[in-house]
Amino acid sequence: MQGIIIAGGFGTRFRPLTYTRPKPLMPILNRPLLEYQVALLKAHGVDEIVFATNYMADAIEKHFADGSRFGVKMRYAQEDQPLGTAGAIRNAANSLWRQETVVVFNGDIVTDFDLSAIIDLHRKRGARATIALKAVPSPNPYGVLELHSDGRVLAWREPTDEQKKALAANPNVEQTGWDYINAGFYVLEPEVIRSIPEGRMVSIEREIYPRMIDNQEGLYGAPAEGYWVDVAGPTQYWQVTNDLLRGRVRVPLPGTPLAEGLWCMKGAQMHGTLDSGGLSHIGEGALVEQGAHLRGTVVIGAGCHIEQGSVLEDCVLLEQVHVGAGACLTRVICDRNVFIASGCRIADAVIAANSRIEGESRLGTSW
Repeated sequence: MQGIIIAGGFGTRFRPLTYTRPKPLMPILNRPLLEYQVALLKAHGVDEIVFATNYMADAIEKHFADGSRFGVKMRYAQEDQPLGTAGAIRNAANSLWRQETVVVFNGDIVTDFDLSAIIDLHRKRGARATIALKAVPSPNPYGVLELHSDGRVLAWREPTDEQKKALAANPNVEQTGWDYINAGFYVLEPEVIRSIPEGRMVSIEREIYPRMIDNQEGLYGAPAEGYWVDVAGPTQYWQVTNDLLRGRVRVPLPGTPLAEGLWCMKGAQMHGTLDSGGLSHIGEGALVEQGAHLRGTVVIGAGCHIEQGSVLEDCVLLEQVHVGAGACLTRVICDRNVFIASGCRIADAVIAANSRIEGESRLGTSW
């Protein structure tokens, strides 16, 4: 079966981390986000995938190449200009191998949904398009879908800007029930894709699906059970990191479990201490010296070097980060090739690639 992954976003909410890589290649437990999606699609019979790319498209193509390393075939459809969700699908469809039913995945999603069940339901209903749905507490800031008893989508309600602002200001309002929202996984028939205008910005949520609802063109919803997070920014990124390490997502973790709460990739050397209740994932070739302490949730990327006496608490370090002796990092995300000298104290910070923090520096901490 064929699939399209929409992976062209600019990842502005992840800056400065997305100045050096596209968001879909952001590593989660030392594995790029897109690899989780590719593995899930492959597990459900999707073995031919077209990436719809734009921002830093070359990096995605370089990483996946022809797909043979991942057991699938891959092609790439780069946009000359942003085309929106539907426009990206229409552009990618020109690179498909055949005209047939296609699944589409938004490149921001981490999930363990039973995709085969959604595809089977689509075929059983004779649908032209099916949207995977996730139940979330009401009220919420998402677009909400209303369904007929047979699963047809009757309406798509978007919250007003005032409602979104009110929820952002007070996210702990009393729950009034549950709503179904678009989960970013679609099953589409070829005629739906052909109906998308070419060469311009088109939103599938704001233009194509509303038209199908108005004209009763066979748009269905498929409520799905399981884990689902839209990795929109650092908050969701941190949530997914924790959830994966805590076994809340039904996917195999990369690396080998060496002790309770500890996973290591090939060549990793863990001589430090994982404090009680901690969770850590250590990347390929990384070295954690004796006397270093890891607390809470800590992810250490490939080639990192953590010197003795340092303390990392609730941190994510990407590739080739050096943390000097006696440094203390709390709630820090470091991009690649960062050097943190001995004795530094850093808290609540995102550090850009190739940065150098000199000895005894204080960032985000009290004096």
